[in-house]
Amino acid sequence: MAQRIESWFICDGKFRVHATNAVGRRSGPIIEIEDVDLGERVHGTARRLERLLQSLRHSKTRRKLTLSR
Repeated sequence: MAQRIESWFICDGKFRVHATNAVGRRSGPIIEIEDVDLGERVHGTARRLERLLQSLRHSKTRRKLTLSR
């Protein structure tokens, strides 16, 4: 099955989310989250990145990208 990389911005363009997307499906696992201003990228398991994405979406303040255990 073919896959493609999709990316989108969250938090008014402060962060970019990269995910794989199988052709014909709606969503795929997140592979990294990038802080656009600093150029830092966070990698980890899909579950951890999904939790980080949810916390960033609900946060109104600027946060440093860290994976919590």
